Formats: sequence, structure tokens, C-alpha cells
Amino acid sequence: MTEYVLTAIDTTQIQGYIFGSNRLQENIGGSELVEMATHQWVYEALPAAHNVVNVTTGEFDNSRTIDTLNAEVIYAGGGNTVILFKTIDLARAFTGRLTRRVLKEAPGLEVVVAHRRFDWEREALSQVVSTTLGVDLARKKQNRMPPMPLLGLGVTVPCASTGLVASGIVEKKPVSLEIRAKTKVQDQSTARLKAKLPQIERGNWDIPRDFDDLGRVKGEDSYIAVVHADGNGIGRRVDAIARRYDTPQRNREYIEAIRTFSQSLERAATQALSSVVDLMAGAFIADAELANRHRQQFPLRPIVFGGDDVTFVCHGSYGLSLAVRYLEAFEAATQHEPAFEGKPAYACAGVALVKTHYPFARAYRLSEELCRSAKRMLKQEGIDGSALDWHIAMSGITGSLEAIRYREYTVPQGDLHMRPVLLRASTHTWRNWSAFSTLLDQFIDEDGEWFDRRNKVKALREALRDGPAAVQEFLRTYQLRQLPRAPAINVSGYETTGWAGDRCVYFDAIEMMDFFTDLEKRVQAFKHSSQEAEHDGL
Repeated sequence: MTEYVLTAIDTTQIQGYIFGSNRLQENIGGSELVEMATHQWVYEALPAAHNVVNVTTGEFDNSRTIDTLNAEVIYAGGGNTVILFKTIDLARAFTGRLTRRVLKEAPGLEVVVAHRRFDWEREALSQVVSTTLGVDLARKKQNRMPPMPLLGLGVTVPCASTGLVASGIVEKKPVSLEIRAKTKVQDQSTARLKAKLPQIERGNWDIPRDFDDLGRVKGEDSYIAVVHADGNGIGRRVDAIARRYDTPQRNREYIEAIRTFSQSLERAATQALSSVVDLMAGAFIADAELANRHRQQFPLRPIVFGGDDVTFVCHGSYGLSLAVRYLEAFEAATQHEPAFEGKPAYACAGVALVKTHYPFARAYRLSEELCRSAKRMLKQEGIDGSALDWHIAMSGITGSLEAIRYREYTVPQGDLHMRPVLLRASTHTWRNWSAFSTLLDQFIDEDGEWFDRRNKVKALREALRDGPAAVQEFLRTYQLRQLPRAPAINVSGYETTGWAGDRCVYFDAIEMMDFFTDLEKRVQAFKHSSQEAEHDGL
């Protein structure tokens, strides 16, 4: 019998830990501490003789295996880290080193660890991993003692961000141990961002340190977009790998397959985020006026990145453009990764557009809810693809997304919104990004008949609320034959009624008119003019 110990590590309540502050620097610091606690600190706590050859990058030596080591990291990704240890004593000593460091250097972050002994020769490792993650770790989370932060003793000063007892002063504000720890890793977070996304440094643009730097432009309302994207069906792919290698004889093959998949997913997500940065950088290069409006502050800041679960913030009017670019790039990147076997992975995104000083934790929760809304649409329609949903919070948000939409977007005819929308056209539904963006473009195109006709647009918006008969009366009043058309809409009659069944076709486009900048179009126009200039020069 060859007995090893499988150790699984997870963090809990990370949304609150990362997004619980209204200060961008503290959100970024929280994200960096979570990243370090689940990667670099894990590797540094391993006993001597392990398979991690670079603790900073997490590079593994696949030729080094547990039979000659004290510890072998199987994979680190998807929020979990899974490790093999030679003995339970080594596993427990590792846990002590890691958790002490987390307590000391990342106050407030909760780490859960589960160990399971198993027989390498008689038990399928894939099943042991599934049980440890799905049962042991879940039970540990459920039964853990809740944290009891010290709320104060005698005369104390509360932290400006968390309300906990302050232990120091940062930037003239009293802060708790948690905020001090998040502040300390700012430079490290920026260095990691530049290493993964070097385009920002090459452009010599400043990386924003405050939400105002992202959303505030002179002469405009200050809005930021919180974009949360999450891969579809990643768990099903992991389960499929486990089923494929479900015998003890294939344990080593399982390790290689799940590690390759985890690394492929990491690369694909990084490439997708890099493509988002390329689009923003391309728009800055294409339009000098755009860069000057932002005072050379790059209006995009990833907060959580490195897996299929990605969150970034940007200037409000760029949110939809960048979200669409991420979804497109994620599909393309996974299609070219061998671990995905030519079957691209899809993702959904939620975009919450809020004022710069809106409570950030609430904005993030809204972006998560929007992402789930897009996933529900795919499930209901039986579609394997990508989708996105968005919401503009022009005032305070109360209630769930469903309640908000019932209150603000439901009229006797049906739903005023077409959201969520598919990334690509489908025979299942006309609600897709191409349809929406085509209609929006006709409303905001400077050469179009709707541009600078605010009274007409306002009248159309009210007519849409009142239903198809009111829209037909609107067309007669303004002597219009029909409303703008979009080839991607595969239903008839909407041009004269404004509605397709119980869904309004135009309301979303009208609402988004003041909150959208087509970055892709700006970049393409610049490339076209550059090619013409080059051709003329020849």
C-alpha cells in the first residue's frame, strides 16, 4: 500500500474581502492578498522537495512527481489549490505555516483546508479530489467558527473603511490591520498587473489608483462600469476529466490532464484580458483627444484576474465595448488551447454602470447578478454560447435585479428591455449583441437622422412605453415610414410597432445612447485612415 495525503485549500467570503471597500486601492489590495494566499504563499510554505520551480510565477516541473518528493502541487486555479503530501505530518506542518502567514499578513482573510488520506494504488485520485472538494471542504466551511473581530476596547477609533478598531494611520485616515495589509501590497499588485499586461507600461500611461481616475471626465457625468465575467460549464469540463481518469491505474494521467486544463484556462483568461487592454490602448492611440480627456490615466483597472472568473472596472461608457471584447477573446483563446480539444469555452458577463461614489460592494453584487441573469438566459433557451447583461444605476438600487426590472421596465405590453443578449446571433432568439449595437449605432451616428434630435428620441421612448399603437402614432406624427432596422433581428413588423411580441426592441438602445463609446469603431477607423495614408505615400 502506498498512502498519500490530499490537501485542498480554499478561501471563504472573498467577495466581501475584496469588494467591501469604496476605495479602489483597497479593493486591489484585497485581490492581491487573495492571489498571494492561494498561490505564492502556498508554494513558499511547501516542505523541501516539491515540484514548483518558480514560486512567483507558479511554474511546475511536470517531471517531478510525488513518489520522489515530499509534496506535489496538482493544480492551483478556480479558487482552489490541490496538493499531494507524502505524510499527514507534512500536510499539517504546511497548513500551520500557511495559515500563520495568512493571519499575520492578510488579516480578515479566511482560509479553509481539508486533508484526506488515500491509497494511491487502490483509489482513483479523481474521486478523492472530488470528495475532498465537494464534501470535506464544504463541511469545513459549514462548520467553521465564524470570525469574531475585536470591535474595540475602551477608547478606540474606528477604521475609516471597515469600522473595525483602527491600528494605525494611512494617508491621514485611521485604518484597521486588514486595510494596512491591503495598502502594503499596492506596488506588488501593480507589478503583477504590468507583468501580465505589459501594454499599459509600454504606453506610458498612469494606472488609476482611485475610482475618480476611472470615471471622472470634465464636463461629463461620472460613471464607472463594473464588469464581472465568468466561464460557462467549467465545472462540467473538470468533472468530465475526472470521469475519464476514474481508476487508480490512471492517477498520473489524471494529474497531468487536470493540471494542463487549469493552466490552459489560466492562459486563455489572461489572453482575453490582454485583448481587452489592447482595445483600450488602441483607442487611446487612435484618438489623442480621448487620451487627453482622461489626462493620460488609463481608464481600465483589472481587480480580479488570472482565472475564468474576472472582474475589472473602467470608465462607464467603455464597459459594454470591453465586456464584448473579453467574451469574444475568451472564446477564441480557449478554442486554440489543446486542453479544450477544439471546443471553445463560453462565458457570460454582467456590466453594472454606477456613479463613481456609488457603494462599490453593491455595484459588484449587481454585476454578479447580471452575469447570473445572462447564464439563466442561455439555460432557458438551451443555447451553448456567450451572453451579457447590463444595468444603468442612475439612482440608488433597492431590491433584486428581477424586482428592479419589474418595477422600472415592465409595462402592459411586456418588457421594455431586450437584455440579456447573446454575444452572437441565433435562431433561438433575436436578442443578440449585433441587433442591439446596430440599433444603437443608428441612434448615435453623427451622420444619422436621429443624432441631435433629442426631442424626437424622447417622444419615441415615451411611445414605446405606451405600446405598439402609440409607436405607430409617433411615426405618423413625425412623418416617418419606419424605425431603424437591424439585419440580425429575425422577426417581422418591429420597425413599425417598436415591439417583437412582448419585448420592446428599441428601449435599451435609447437608454444607452449617453453611456456608450464604440471603442472598436474608433480603432478600426484609425487603422483604415493609417492604411490610406500609407497607400497615398506610396
